[in-house]
Amino acid sequence: MSGFDVKETMDQIHISEKMQEDIIMNIQSRMENGSRRIWNFRKMATAAAAFVLAAGVVSFPVKAIVSSVVTERMESVPREEMTGLNDMVQSQRVAADGFSREYTDSEKERNKALWQAYKEGTFPENVIAQVDSKEEAPEGKLCYIRSTGVFNLPVEEMTDEEMLQIIDFQHKMSYAVSHGPQAQEARAESQEKEARLKKIWQDADGISEDEAVEIAEKQLKADLEEAADGLELRTYGDGSHTTLTDDADFSEALGIESKAGMIYDVGFENPDTHEIYSYLIDAVDGSILYTFN
Repeated sequence: MSGFDVKETMDQIHISEKMQEDIIMNIQSRMENGSRRIWNFRKMATAAAAFVLAAGVVSFPVKAIVSSVVTERMESVPREEMTGLNDMVQSQRVAADGFSREYTDSEKERNKALWQAYKEGTFPENVIAQVDSKEEAPEGKLCYIRSTGVFNLPVEEMTDEEMLQIIDFQHKMSYAVSHGPQAQEARAESQEKEARLKKIWQDADGISEDEAVEIAEKQLKADLEEAADGLELRTYGDGSHTTLTDDADFSEALGIESKAGMIYDVGFENPDTHEIYSYLIDAVDGSILYTFN
């Protein structure tokens, strides 16, 4: 699976970590049982990526919603650099960028504040160092390993400058991928698919977006009770609260099937922890096909 397929899907706003885990575990189970049919999952990744791009959403970490000041910074990066970043992502055979160690509790807390500060215009003084291979990475020093997609972190706790360099580089990679030729192709495919799904939905007399949201909200309260009160309904870049999706995008990975081949994906987010709770809902009869939480 290409870097575009996965990076534009598995680390972006539309799909939560729990959804990633469920999909990966389902695929792993199928592979272990001898099934080699993973093409539908590839289609799912590309289709979901196309929707995110068409809706104007930025990928990678959940908090990577670009402000105007960040957009200006991204647009100031030379085109050759962005092209090189996109080519690098396409060549990587990884599901998402990794880290040589986990963030400390202190780093996790500071990272939340730094993400917000970055969106408001606090940028690193320097750019992150890059090397081609793990062997070239300075031991215990911050750098990005291009061949493996791994951030090599220092042994000691990172400074704000180092963490800002990581955040800045993640934004650059996201911007480069979302403006590359693969993204343009995905947008065109997304528009064609949207028109086809809308026609099928109309012919099947499917439920509305509002009805799907109402079903999801009712189930969320049943699942979480009082804890559901603190969650916010997700809103995508086009102003919608859900996605009408071909269930073939998920059927192979999750083993689900809807009445007319279409599902709504309704999500809720904890504004403090950024945890996402999602429901896949049959777009015809309103049944809940899958839950991510």
